[in-house]
Amino acid sequence: MGYLIPEVLLAGGALLALLAVAMLPNAKNLGSWIVLLAMLAAGVDAASMWGVTAKLIMSDTMAIDKYSILVTEFVLLAGASSLLLAWNADRFGAELPPLMAISVLGMMTLGTAANLMVVFVGIELLSLPLYILAASTRTRAGGEAALKYLLLGAFSSGILLFGMALLYGATSSLTFVVYPAITAANTWLLWSGLGLVLVGIAFKLAIVPFHMWVPDVYEGSPTPVTHLMAFGTKVGAAIILLRLLAFGFYGQDGSWGTLIGYLAVLTMIVGNLLAVPQLNLKRLLGYSGIGHAGFLLVGIATHSVDGANAMMFYLLPYGLAAMAVFGVLRLIEGQGDEVTLSDLRGMAYRRPWLAAVLIVGMLSFAGIPLTGGFVGKFFLLQAALFASQPGLAVGIVVGTLVGLFAYLRPLQMLFQRTEVSAKVQHLRWSVAGAVVLGVAVVGTIGIGVYPAPLVHIVSQSANFYWLTGG
Repeated sequence: MGYLIPEVLLAGGALLALLAVAMLPNAKNLGSWIVLLAMLAAGVDAASMWGVTAKLIMSDTMAIDKYSILVTEFVLLAGASSLLLAWNADRFGAELPPLMAISVLGMMTLGTAANLMVVFVGIELLSLPLYILAASTRTRAGGEAALKYLLLGAFSSGILLFGMALLYGATSSLTFVVYPAITAANTWLLWSGLGLVLVGIAFKLAIVPFHMWVPDVYEGSPTPVTHLMAFGTKVGAAIILLRLLAFGFYGQDGSWGTLIGYLAVLTMIVGNLLAVPQLNLKRLLGYSGIGHAGFLLVGIATHSVDGANAMMFYLLPYGLAAMAVFGVLRLIEGQGDEVTLSDLRGMAYRRPWLAAVLIVGMLSFAGIPLTGGFVGKFFLLQAALFASQPGLAVGIVVGTLVGLFAYLRPLQMLFQRTEVSAKVQHLRWSVAGAVVLGVAVVGTIGIGVYPAPLVHIVSQSANFYWLTGG
């Protein structure tokens, strides 16, 4: 149980926050402080386990290695930044901090999963709080977003569970790390189960053609919750997809690698193409997130340690850029939940520092040099070429070029002198928001200028083929 102390700390923090909210309703931000301290303690404890020898625990249902530790750090960063973006905002409700903690706990569980039931528990822990948080502002748009997310989430969970049942029927085991010794038979039951599991995870990751829920849910949800969906959910879903395929089906990569490759190219291009005409910034970021999910799939489709490294690396600069952009949106929107392109007018002249943060985030999304996004796309391109998959490399280039048009449109509005938007004129800084923006900018530029430390950490963590002997 010593290996699960980060999860225990976060679960305890969520429970304490719930008790604090119930017993001391007038103690403002007490729940947020408890959850934030629990996240920091969990992050420190996870970092202290970096030298752990990779092993299976809890009757071979969970894997503890550097890979799972890095996933824990990423999702804790997503959770802490989302919590800080919601700081002092009474309209989100006192239940927001513990619900965020439970959702992050689900993401951490996915990072360690080596058993299909643990996967399902992790996905449900991740998703159920987000259904509630999507409607936490109690607006019409929030209720619609929560309802769509709930219905499609339940539908995808049903498909996922049915696929797991078929896999169990084909293998007589829920522990997918033992599948390589079983799957040589290649039965129709096995591949039907795997196909349904992939569809269920594709819904969570917003892979085309299972992506249409994203823009509506992003638009209607509160900005801090949208940020947690954009960053943390991507980490959890991408990680478990890579673990499942690389651990359980590494010997049949020819059967699923091509399919994942086609989905990656389709998702990169369609997501970024649909982002171009958007006027609402959260819808734009929703379609952008779909495109980035396609980039993440490239690392899985290559079926190599290089691809696993590249995908793991890409998650951090993507998350930091999301922190920057959603942090700016949170400051601009004030007491609302909607920011359009016209709300950015004149920001470069009226709020130059805030405009600079938005520029850094958008340029990193676009993959411009000297940002973390550029280095991440470079490593994905390199992994595709090393794996002798030029089609994936072409898809990365085309998807990046299409996305460039979407990301430059908001930046163009920053420099319009015609009329400064009212939201920019009345914008107020917050300390918590400034911390998020500072970390995001320093991290994004730091990774872009000097990526060597992160490359070293990722190369140690993503080389997880110890379970398969590959």
